[in-house]
Amino acid sequence: MRRELAGLILAAICLGAAAATAQQPPGIYVTFSEASDEGQAARVRDIAARMKTFADQLENVPRVEIHLVHSPRELALRVGSETSARVVPSYVHGGFFLLSPVAWPGNPTQETIEHEVQEGLVLYAISYLAGGNRLPAWLEQGALAYLTRQEFPPLTAGLVAQRAELLLGRLEPTEPTVGYWAVKYLVEERGGLAALRQLLRLMGQRPDVFVDNLQLAYGTSVGDLERAWRGWCKALAEREEQKQKGAVQVGPMKPPPQP
Repeated sequence: MRRELAGLILAAICLGAAAATAQQPPGIYVTFSEASDEGQAARVRDIAARMKTFADQLENVPRVEIHLVHSPRELALRVGSETSARVVPSYVHGGFFLLSPVAWPGNPTQETIEHEVQEGLVLYAISYLAGGNRLPAWLEQGALAYLTRQEFPPLTAGLVAQRAELLLGRLEPTEPTVGYWAVKYLVEERGGLAALRQLLRLMGQRPDVFVDNLQLAYGTSVGDLERAWRGWCKALAEREEQKQKGAVQVGPMKPPPQP
């Protein structure tokens, strides 16, 4: 029954999204507020065309609009007061706004700009699927880390498993390791990216019932899901511990063979 309901909800969401995007030509578009940023806009467009493959793992958003703003103050005005105290080169919720590289502190390297655009595109795809609605920090940041191929030491999974409070139902921010290992588990053990897409689309339709959406997407209670996830994290850490112990020789070293 849960699966049937999820299918009906997702079908309606997909039809609505298809109708909205069919009227606009696909592609990557970069607008700019200052004429002096025209060259930077072309540079960002080229970088985005190369970096979009990371976001496409989750969803191939047909049309991406990046708004290049000229100053931190303009960025704060464009996205609202909630980010006015943050020193960030980009902001995705409510539109993909990117601070012109000429206004970044210091002289950013090509790799730094590529990294920021890459992360922005992934977050843009996540936000697109969720209908622009806010997500729990662990889900958004975990999906970002997984799709951009960040790595965390396996032993940190054991530390997550030892946490006392329930984590998957939390909406407030937590440390990055929680999101990384949670999303890695969901993708690799619980239905791949298809199930993650389903969860995000449910959030686009019903943004105020995250725990219900999580249970609907994965077909089990959040308690059972959390217990299985913690067990997976613990086993992962234990395997890593055994691996490290096996790499350490105990006892006297054997003499090298004689020629």
